Amino acid sequence: MKIILDSNSTENIFHTVLILVFGISLLVFSCKSETQNGIQIRNNKMDSISYWIDKSRDVSHDKSMRKEFLSNAYNLCVQLENDSLRSKGLIVVAYDAYRLGDSTIFKIINNAAQKACKIVKDTFGIADTHWNYGAFYAERIVLDSAYYHYHKAYEKFQSINNSYNSSRMLYNMAVIQKDIKNYTGCEILTFQAIKNFEELNKPINLYLCYNLLGVIFNEMKEYNEAIYYHEKAIEYLKDVENKMTYKEGSFNNLGLVYQKLNKYDASISYFEKALKNDSLKKLDINLYAKLLDNHSYSKLLSKDSANIYPVFKESLKIRDSVGNKFDASLSKFHLSKYYLYKGDTTKAISSALASYKLADKVKNNDIVLMTLRLLAEIDPKNSNKYFERYIELSNILQDQERQQRNKFTRIRFETDEYIQEAERLDYERTLVAVVGLVVVLILSLLFFIRIQRAKNKELQFDKNQQKANEEIYSLMLRQQIRLEEIKINERNRIAEDLHDGVLGRIFGTRMGLGFLSMQGDEKTLKRYRAFIEELQKIEKEIRDISHELKTEYFSNEFSFVILVEDLLKSQSEIGEFEYVLECDESISWNSIEENVKINCYRVLQEAVYNVNKHANASKLTIKFKLIDHILQLMVQDNGSGFNLRKKRKGIGLKNIKIRAKKINAKFVLKSTLNKGTTLTLSIPT
Repeated sequence: MKIILDSNSTENIFHTVLILVFGISLLVFSCKSETQNGIQIRNNKMDSISYWIDKSRDVSHDKSMRKEFLSNAYNLCVQLENDSLRSKGLIVVAYDAYRLGDSTIFKIINNAAQKACKIVKDTFGIADTHWNYGAFYAERIVLDSAYYHYHKAYEKFQSINNSYNSSRMLYNMAVIQKDIKNYTGCEILTFQAIKNFEELNKPINLYLCYNLLGVIFNEMKEYNEAIYYHEKAIEYLKDVENKMTYKEGSFNNLGLVYQKLNKYDASISYFEKALKNDSLKKLDINLYAKLLDNHSYSKLLSKDSANIYPVFKESLKIRDSVGNKFDASLSKFHLSKYYLYKGDTTKAISSALASYKLADKVKNNDIVLMTLRLLAEIDPKNSNKYFERYIELSNILQDQERQQRNKFTRIRFETDEYIQEAERLDYERTLVAVVGLVVVLILSLLFFIRIQRAKNKELQFDKNQQKANEEIYSLMLRQQIRLEEIKINERNRIAEDLHDGVLGRIFGTRMGLGFLSMQGDEKTLKRYRAFIEELQKIEKEIRDISHELKTEYFSNEFSFVILVEDLLKSQSEIGEFEYVLECDESISWNSIEENVKINCYRVLQEAVYNVNKHANASKLTIKFKLIDHILQLMVQDNGSGFNLRKKRKGIGLKNIKIRAKKINAKFVLKSTLNKGTTLTLSIPT
């Protein structure tokens, strides 16, 4: 099929497309206007959600109250009808539920948030909920689940080109790889994150990445590399405004590297640098306890045991008080080494056993192996038992680490396969979409041609209607003029009859009476003269009336106003209302275009009809004013009025707007319930 369009048709189609877009915009705006009350309700609910979240943060010390407030926020989120708002609200509540630390409530809310985000296809929100899950499982050392959700979050962020957050997920996955001792995997992921963070200029994230590299190279016993990366991490802190305790943490890490290099003076120096921060205990109590313990242990390794025992005890006390059992097991191990140095084998064994039990309980496997090896050395009676347990546990941990590495590799492999399959499906969907789009465009083109033809017919109809309106108005005007001419002619006839007929006859009668010779007494003569004078007065009155009737005081200048008067008079009788018509005397109706007067009359006609049909008004005021070459028509009633936001716009108001547009007039409508409505039309002349 071949379609041939001339230039005019093409232009018409383009105009039609613009009109359709404009119409859709108006429809959307109309829908928004009609749902303002609904938006207000949603805003109120969102304010309430924010209120309960703020309340939960204000009572961070009371877990039960926080849980109650978050439950209130969650219930309000679920009640939101708008899917997008519901998903956004649930994401915020889910994050606070994660911070609360209550597994049950967190899983319920985060799962609801994820489902809500999937409904509205909010990829960022879905990624955010996976991030929440990843952090939740990482804190509980469920590393495979944490890694899985971090990887899902990474994929989602990648799919929307959110490089910053996808790089943060790479860092989180790298930390988990470090925890399972997959240092090569950790290194690869960290360098991927570093590349992105450098492009984005994120110094704090670069610090964290290089610090992580320093930690894993220390674990791999590549100490020079570890020192290099820790020092590079510290360099990035120069560009960070809020350094918090990052520098002290890096000093601690450097101290540990030098401790393993047996450079105890350098190690002690770095620990002391960190401890110089007087606010450290307040800012990070766990890091403060760690520095105390590491500092004392370096002194112990350097054969300087002076005043280190109270420091060991203080560090252990702090860790016990904050419930840090993971690090408390290390403190007890160091105390065991201290007792051994002092030659108190009994206390050394006792402290080592306490360290072993606590480490085994909290799954601190490194400390478990260290204490088993120490016990095998210092407890000859049970040496074989500890040594066998050490070998058995070491093999189990190696197998578990291998299985975990394989599991994480499988997660990535399966995900890569899924991505490839998704890409293939995306390609197929894209191909189908392109073909469908071409078909739709062809059908749309045909549809637009048809619409354009209908539009042309409609324009022709409007043109004919406009011509008919003008003819009707002209006919009414000619009829009014003809009526006025008939009135004037009739008055002239009456004036002539009075002047030439009645007045002449009275004058003749008076003159005849004047020449009569009347006889009688003085009283009779006086009355006779009075009647003669009265006849003369009657002549004068008839003459004046005749002259007034002959005067043409009405002209075409007032024909438009007369039409308006007739309209108001007829409609006021139907609607039983009073009306007031005020016309500015400076308005020259003969100089105003016929098209303007026609549309003014039709607008007024429509407004008066609306008053009769809907307003129940007792008074109507119409004013015509001329202000700075602007002809202003105001129609005001004292009727029932209506709500402009709720009221659906009928055909009458649409017609008024169309007519206002035709004469480039500004149309303003104001209405108040039970107070009335005011319609104003401002027309440039």
